[in-house]
Amino acid sequence: MTCKPLKKSYQRSSSFFYSAIYRLFYTMNIYPNRTLALLVLLAAHLLTIVDIFIVNIAIPSVQQGLTGSDGEMQLVVAMYMVGFASCLIAAGRAGDHYGRKKIFLAGMSMFMLSSAGCGLAGTPGQLILLRFVQGCSAGLMSPQVLAFIHLLFPGHGERTHAIGWYGMTIGIGTMSGQFLGGLLVELHPLWVDQSWRYIFLVNIPVCLGALMLGKRYLPAVEDRMTEKMDYTGALLVSAALILLVFSLTAGMEQPVYLVYTLPLSLLLFCRFGWLQRHRRRQGRHMLVNPGLFAYWNFNLAILAAALFMFMLDAYFFVLAIFLQTGLHLPPLKAGFFVVFQGAGFMLASLIAPRLVLRFGKAVLISGVLFIALALALQLLLFTWPANPPAGYAVMVLHGFGVALVLPSFANIAMKGLPTELVGNASGVYTTAQQLFGALGISLTGGLFYHLMNLQQQSCKFLHAFAWSTLVHLVCLGGVLVALLVLPGMVLPKISGKTAP
Repeated sequence: MTCKPLKKSYQRSSSFFYSAIYRLFYTMNIYPNRTLALLVLLAAHLLTIVDIFIVNIAIPSVQQGLTGSDGEMQLVVAMYMVGFASCLIAAGRAGDHYGRKKIFLAGMSMFMLSSAGCGLAGTPGQLILLRFVQGCSAGLMSPQVLAFIHLLFPGHGERTHAIGWYGMTIGIGTMSGQFLGGLLVELHPLWVDQSWRYIFLVNIPVCLGALMLGKRYLPAVEDRMTEKMDYTGALLVSAALILLVFSLTAGMEQPVYLVYTLPLSLLLFCRFGWLQRHRRRQGRHMLVNPGLFAYWNFNLAILAAALFMFMLDAYFFVLAIFLQTGLHLPPLKAGFFVVFQGAGFMLASLIAPRLVLRFGKAVLISGVLFIALALALQLLLFTWPANPPAGYAVMVLHGFGVALVLPSFANIAMKGLPTELVGNASGVYTTAQQLFGALGISLTGGLFYHLMNLQQQSCKFLHAFAWSTLVHLVCLGGVLVALLVLPGMVLPKISGKTAP
């Protein structure tokens, strides 16, 4: 039995959002197992996104509750992303080797246990370690989610709508993560001074439900890879990433780490690169195929996405601290303020694909300029008395710009790649996003804390925020240059008559 097509009039008159809702519930009636499996996959994807953002709002409360240093608070956020990045590429191959269902359920179980551990952590060191494990768990699940969607929805139309829901969870995760972070911190039925623990414990019932449904409804695929995995490469790149982020973060407070751990990290990266080339000459499996970097558009997309995520994740981290410690907003109001960024993201997500098809890379350039304008307007607004409506409008503009830019980087990276490189390219691209997001938090966040602690005057928060904003604008300038250099044929314009 196949899903009946929508009526043409409905297709013409409905937006992507309502069409996606229609198809979701329509297929639920015909394929209940498949749709329940999709809901499990979307829940997993949502958890991995929410746990990036939910911690940002809670950082001041976590620092107070655990009496942690500024560098330790940066690591609480950054180590999740390092764990995520270090497992992504290897997890995709592990799914091929051991079975995607087993790896997905193992990742979900680890995510639940590490979330419980984070909620019960007694020291900053324990929380940092458990956040790394939580990130590794997210990295195990993430590649399996997309692979299952492609398996469960083989038709082009139904897969497009399933991928649409997958993409929309990014905006939903951004909004709900920021808001839930503020809401849960202000609730304290059990822990009056430790209510930040709820931001981790809230994951447990969601994980339990996803585990029960996933075990029942996710298909067990037996077509597995027999080639031996590159365990040495996976350990090398994980160790190199951990040392890199740790040295750059801890080095702000203890420069000795820059002297010892940073060179060791670079040495491990060099060793990893040599190992991948050696395995390529032998015709063996590689975590990162060096042949990827022979494609100009892939290199430009990696550069643009890396600079963009360096800016974006650092922006959310710094903004959450500034709103609470600089503007003295309570956590709930700070979370509600950032919700409008997610609203702008979701709004633009509905129209961005059509705009990119119609106008090409000009849409991405416009998005970068929207973000830059929003950052500049924020500096003006924060120097005047509080003006919530104007602040909300600026956040919507920021989210609108992000949605115009971010999704297209993946299309640029994959454009023109041979089929055998697409899977590896996807893993490398996503890993670069997570890695540079963590580096943004370490470096820009470190700059913000340093300037904030260096000065004694009342405007120190605004001064530190202004310098952080300058770093964001420099990163956006790099993204803009990469887009201008990008050949127009990578994102060709389609006339209004032929654009869908």
